[in-house]
Amino acid sequence: MRIPTTILLAFALAVYLNRFNPIYAALNLTLLAAYAFFDFVALRTRIRHLARFGIVTLMVMLLVVVPTWLEIQARYASAPYEHIHDGAIQTEQAIQFLLAGKNPYVEDYTQTPMAQWGPYFGLEPASNPALFYLPYLPLSFIAPLPFYWAFQTWFGFFDLRIYQIILFVGLFGLLFQLTPDWERKLALAILVPLNPLFVPAFIEGRNDVVVLWWLGLMLYFLQRRWVAMATVALGLACVVKATAWFAVPFFVTHLWLNGFRAPRDWATRVVGPLSLIGILFILPLVIWDVRAFVADTLWYQSSAFQITGQGFSQILLGVGILADKWAAFPFTLVQFLVGLPTLMLLVRWQAARPLIQRMIAAMTVFGFVIGFFGRAFADNHIGFVLSLALLALGTGEE
Repeated sequence: MRIPTTILLAFALAVYLNRFNPIYAALNLTLLAAYAFFDFVALRTRIRHLARFGIVTLMVMLLVVVPTWLEIQARYASAPYEHIHDGAIQTEQAIQFLLAGKNPYVEDYTQTPMAQWGPYFGLEPASNPALFYLPYLPLSFIAPLPFYWAFQTWFGFFDLRIYQIILFVGLFGLLFQLTPDWERKLALAILVPLNPLFVPAFIEGRNDVVVLWWLGLMLYFLQRRWVAMATVALGLACVVKATAWFAVPFFVTHLWLNGFRAPRDWATRVVGPLSLIGILFILPLVIWDVRAFVADTLWYQSSAFQITGQGFSQILLGVGILADKWAAFPFTLVQFLVGLPTLMLLVRWQAARPLIQRMIAAMTVFGFVIGFFGRAFADNHIGFVLSLALLALGTGEE
């Protein structure tokens, strides 16, 4: 049984109804009623589709883009360390370091607005390792460079969320291209952008939307069997954030199971594009200072980052196995011991029906397992995995 999209939209709206001014909430309820009218009343198919598309688009922009823009304005009117997440502040500072000819992985962030961010304010820099490590991969601060230059030149101000809003709008439009079925199009356009664990993180400026954009584009290209372009999109996701790495084995498996086996094709359309992306975005930073790059992007996340979120690490902390949130523990070993058999089972399940939908579902489950057994499995990490699950749900028949 397929759930009417009006019900999906009503549940999505219910999450946000009390977060805004009553007039704003009433406006969204009015739009929901208009959507229900077009959803249930018999009208010409084209009119019904276009009307619902327009209403969903307006509601998503009202619930996601407008609050984000208001936070950007509030930050502009107050201070650069207010109304934004520390990760976004650090990314902006990494852009500035890069433009000044400094290595973002070598520099510390003790003299930047990040040190004045709310939860950090008043802490001694030496007691806050977050100010000494940049955990994000190079494309996270290289891709926004043109936007930074343009907005600083024209307006004298830049907020990373301006770049992220552009990608969000692109992702929203992309969702309508991932399935020919109009009910599934609308379900995707409701569930993925209004994911209750994604929206608050997006408004703060966390960068999960960037990875979702590139993975969505990979899916779009793969559906059309544009393998090289799908590989490029996946590769770009992988040089934004490590959460995209878990898609690689299932992407490769999907190609192999669907007859993509010629060595020349693998060399020119998979290995070649991935290697080129690594050479362009990773190799220069590795050559610049390999120790700083490895320490920031790999060691810090797995060994020095504080325990946070809702994962296995919190269980160890809660029962007293770990003394505090900074305690050492071989989480990487646990991830390997649990992740390897999970990977094997998922590949076997994927092979039973080598559909794109199963590929996304497999990377969703694997990403959840690896994340759950890491040091940090925060709400935005769970929201990212949920977004992938919703993509899998809306792009196939299983």
